[in-house]
Amino acid sequence: MQQRYLICTIVLIFGALGLFAQETLSDKKKQATNFYYLNKYQSAQSVLLGIKKNRQDDKETKLLLALCYYHLNQLKEAEPMLRHILETERSPFPETWLYLGKIYHDRHEFIKAIEYYKLYLKAIPSNHTNRATVREDIRRCATGLALQYKTPRAIVENLGNTVNTPYDEFAPIMSPNFTDRIYFSSVRPGNMGGSRNNFGQPDEVMGRFYSDIFTSQVNKGIWTPPQAMHHLLNSPKHEVLLDFSANGKALFYFKGSSYTQGEILIDTFRVGSRTLSSDPFIGPVEAAAGLSSAQFIGDTMAIFASQRPGGYGGMDLYKTVWIRGRWSAPVNMGPDINTSFDETTPFLSRNGQVLYFSSNRPDQSMGGFDVFRCLLIPQINRWTNADNLGVPVNSAGDDTHFRLSRDGYTAYFASSRKDGLGERDIYAAYFFDYLHEMSAPISAPAPLYVQTSAPPKMPRTNPDGSIAEPDPREEVSPRGSLNLKPFYFNQDGQWMQGPDGKQLDELVEALKKNPQLKLVITAASRQELAVSSRLYGGLKSAENLAQYLIGKGVSPTALQLHSIPPPPDFTSNFKTLTFQLSSLGESAFSSKTEPWLSGYTEDSGLLFRIQVGQSTSVLQNPLLSQDRYAMGEKSQSNGTYFYTIGRYNSYTEAKTAFNKLSNQTGFATFELVPFVNGIRLSRETAGSLSKMYPDILSWLEAKN
Repeated sequence: MQQRYLICTIVLIFGALGLFAQETLSDKKKQATNFYYLNKYQSAQSVLLGIKKNRQDDKETKLLLALCYYHLNQLKEAEPMLRHILETERSPFPETWLYLGKIYHDRHEFIKAIEYYKLYLKAIPSNHTNRATVREDIRRCATGLALQYKTPRAIVENLGNTVNTPYDEFAPIMSPNFTDRIYFSSVRPGNMGGSRNNFGQPDEVMGRFYSDIFTSQVNKGIWTPPQAMHHLLNSPKHEVLLDFSANGKALFYFKGSSYTQGEILIDTFRVGSRTLSSDPFIGPVEAAAGLSSAQFIGDTMAIFASQRPGGYGGMDLYKTVWIRGRWSAPVNMGPDINTSFDETTPFLSRNGQVLYFSSNRPDQSMGGFDVFRCLLIPQINRWTNADNLGVPVNSAGDDTHFRLSRDGYTAYFASSRKDGLGERDIYAAYFFDYLHEMSAPISAPAPLYVQTSAPPKMPRTNPDGSIAEPDPREEVSPRGSLNLKPFYFNQDGQWMQGPDGKQLDELVEALKKNPQLKLVITAASRQELAVSSRLYGGLKSAENLAQYLIGKGVSPTALQLHSIPPPPDFTSNFKTLTFQLSSLGESAFSSKTEPWLSGYTEDSGLLFRIQVGQSTSVLQNPLLSQDRYAMGEKSQSNGTYFYTIGRYNSYTEAKTAFNKLSNQTGFATFELVPFVNGIRLSRETAGSLSKMYPDILSWLEAKN
């Protein structure tokens, strides 16, 4: 993530230093700028600290030294230096605000980070090349604010200074034969070929080591010192391990003079005989390493990242399969996976049903690259929407190369987070719950869904990089639609099919084809019963219909059941059910619900209700009979009935009403619950919607 700013920052600082060099800059100071330009921050820092104290006071030197501390993960030293520049300089470089924003971003102090990012935007020209990038980082901070409320799925630990160094470690791969061993690539002193410049020539001073492949194993909970692979495998070029064959006897690896120029080789290295036989991989997989890393699955399929014509923008994920003795042409994995940003470092689970990958999409990632998870829905051969794994797997840095171990509890990945030892470190994630996608081996190519139609048009952008308003003359893509009529039960609870059976079939088809949709079924009855009994009876009727839909293949998690006491002008002799197709985000499917109760409309947008109790049957609470918006609720994935009152459009309004109930018996069990489009929000789903509905943040913060 940090490299996006480097060129502009260097041009500014170096330009000033160039003018200053004619009079007062020493050769050491010039050398420091050269080291910084080559990302050799430790060398640049050493040179700057060696300059005499009275020469370290000019603002260019102070800023350059502060940035060296930042890039070396020494944030405690960088922050006061940057603040001192703001306090003492009449016209500080705009990068001072930028890097303070980045420090707070790295610490997950997102509100402060946004504040400094905005100060930076005010300080730079309107045509500055960094504007679009910083706007994206502001959006990532907003995403981070939402993700911090997501319940953690794992704990994460750095593999420590035995494995990691102040340099670059990345691309961890678990051994297919030994559960206690991993392989990874590293750029560190001692690698084959020594330090080399950008032309591949030896250069001990200004050069950089190329990546070699290492292996380490854990012994009694401690990782052993990494061992470099044999010299017949590692070379003066970059080597990056990509994957192992199905039987573990061969490995796929990248070799090249740069991470974007090279070849993929298949190695049958045997340690005992010290022989190496590498054959070129003949196939369409991108011959690149780093973020383009590929996964080879069961010797019959490969998934890889590539930026090629016809994609959605940036790097997309593609798949190729081994069929009839050759690898097929790459197929884009489609809009369920890919976006106009970058999708990289894929990992498909053993059962072929869950895909993990990293992406830098700003509306869903909190840092540069975050790790996402998609589930395949075999019945319709589609992927679910990408789910961010959240903290602590993801951070404000780049989190990539995520791969699960066969034990179903452990994953390894690379991260550039600022609490690490170097540029990137290897981390382990230990999941609280067993990940069932690792329980069954792959015996054939997984039925991956891929896009077969042309990719959507990219949105138009303004000169400053922001999204332009859509052109009303542009064609709007068609959307599915369904007109929903009320449905009726008799007083014995038997539902009346009649002409409405066709509507039920249409609902089943819509829910299967659009897994992001939820069906809210709301019941009402004018039976001469207490409100609490009517709410419960309505839910039982809704459950009757829900069981029919589930029997037709609808997922229980797609159904949400409500029951309300209708107003006096409700005249139906039957228990009446109305339907509302909803989603928490944008949907390619629309529905229209026919009016059925005067004064009642389908829920849309954000609403708050007060939950006054829960029960496995009828809830006896006088508040239910006193409130026109009393509601019973049940999710088909939970056997409990929940009962709420009130219908408030803002958190402030809901909290005021909530406080007025403070003298009611059982108040301690009451709680405020948010709903979006009629769907109850959990803490996790609420966090992901806080950018769309900022009032949710007030609710989340109050629950902390």
